[in-house]
Amino acid sequence: MPNSIPGQFKKAAAFIDNLEPPTTRQEIPDSTQSGLYLVVQPSGALSWAVRTKIDGKAAKVTIGRYDKEGSKDDRIGTLISPTQALNVTQARAIAERVRNDAKRGNDPRQQKIDKTGLATWFDDFVKTARTTGFKGRPVKSSTADEYERIIATSILPNWNHVTDIRTIDYRDVEKLLQKLTPGARRNAFAVLSAFFRWKPVARAIGRNIIELAEAPAKPSSRDRVLTHDEIKTVWKAAEKCAYPFGPMVQLLLLTGQRRDEIAELKWSEISADLTAITLEASRTKNSRPHIVPIAPLAKTIIEALPRIVDADGGPSDYVFTTTATTPFSGFSNGKKTLDKHCGEPALPEWHLHDLRRTCATELAKLGVKQEVTEAILNHKTGKVSGVAAIYNRYEYESEKRNALEQWAIRMQAITVDNVAVLRKSA
Repeated sequence: MPNSIPGQFKKAAAFIDNLEPPTTRQEIPDSTQSGLYLVVQPSGALSWAVRTKIDGKAAKVTIGRYDKEGSKDDRIGTLISPTQALNVTQARAIAERVRNDAKRGNDPRQQKIDKTGLATWFDDFVKTARTTGFKGRPVKSSTADEYERIIATSILPNWNHVTDIRTIDYRDVEKLLQKLTPGARRNAFAVLSAFFRWKPVARAIGRNIIELAEAPAKPSSRDRVLTHDEIKTVWKAAEKCAYPFGPMVQLLLLTGQRRDEIAELKWSEISADLTAITLEASRTKNSRPHIVPIAPLAKTIIEALPRIVDADGGPSDYVFTTTATTPFSGFSNGKKTLDKHCGEPALPEWHLHDLRRTCATELAKLGVKQEVTEAILNHKTGKVSGVAAIYNRYEYESEKRNALEQWAIRMQAITVDNVAVLRKSA
């Protein structure tokens, strides 16, 4: 391996791009700027370091990581951060300042900004997801919220010992996953996959370490469908839960929609006459706008809901909320309360998503055509697929309304002793 970096920027960048990861850590001195070294790790990670003397003692100051394009941050040259991206020109300029500061008796290490901590990296990751995204457009707000939740509950608490992101390898990922429950394990792996593929992180570490980690096993496909007795039990338990979780569960069962689509429902998405819910493409999983007819029973539930106001007395736009400013999110505690009200014996293991599957199954029992059910669920990947899916733009609006009204009538028959919900006073 050559002993020095060529003096011209373009030649230096080409030289660095062609470096092969060594078997042991190496420092390559810069031929132009005295004291500047390119540190090459066996992992392929590249960083800049300056060797100088501080108070008469030899010292090494890490000034950033190598990046061919460098950073466009206006603070470059005034602040020192081990994780800032520096091209050859920027590294040489900062190295000169570090050596001059040291000669004047100033310790440049006291000017560092600690940006190697995981919390900062994850904050920037979530911020990027919300603003520019990773594929040319921001991710959905609910997805970014889920990233933030998983990072806060499953990742950071188990990596509080990590002080520098560059020290993480695939074994750390696998150890973290082993500490989590199966569901949390899959969620954390999904977030970490996106995180380690993110270019700033991949550049800092030198490779996408998630590719070496063993992925969690895929969950077995669930086919849990509630029986009529169980539907009745859940409905009665939902009545006891009251607002916001109780009526939210009832609407999930009546409409067959996804959990977050109902939990994050806004009053502005409900028609003035309470006959339909209109979800924009940004609010649906398959990024398609979706209209959900509201059956009379569902309308009665919505009419009975309170209108929450914020601290200034203004009405919240969220249908289900405890803060007026954010949608309902306490699913774990809500489900525990719901299960408690279901009584003994407890229902066999079931999830809120099973309500969606139950609705679809009951629609089939009522003789509703599969393409209509798929239109209701906004899940057009079954019978209507291929060429038919491309050319069939019919929305089945009247068929969807008729089907959901039939299902609401069947629901009333199943929960015959729950007539209280039909009265607005409930």
